[in-house]
Amino acid sequence: MRCLERNKTSFEYIPPDGVSSDLNEDGDHTGEFHPVYAEAIPMRGNISVPSGVVNQAFYGQDVRYTHVLIMDIPKDVVLSELGLIRWKGELYDIQAVKPSFNIMNVALRKQTVNHGEPYPDGDD
Repeated sequence: MRCLERNKTSFEYIPPDGVSSDLNEDGDHTGEFHPVYAEAIPMRGNISVPSGVVNQAFYGQDVRYTHVLIMDIPKDVVLSELGLIRWKGELYDIQAVKPSFNIMNVALRKQTVNHGEPYPDGDD
């Protein structure tokens, strides 16, 4: 079964691009690392709030999520649990990815703390 185009909303997938280390004033590494993200990729899918017992048990009992993304499996992009979703100006962490035959179910968790925009290229 395919996702209906009229039910889809636009969002951006921000794929991971490694980690970067912070430098102190002397140019030495501090040992604090933060993730680095690549350019955002525009995508479309159905994002909604989960409801019901089936949705709660689908990803497992230990996965905490606030929204569910259902979309066609993209041909040129691989969604990673290390990536982010930007939807309606908010950032969401990807908690679980469950691909099926022709659709993909993704559990999202809204970031409650404002982490700021992700680092696009490793530079501050």
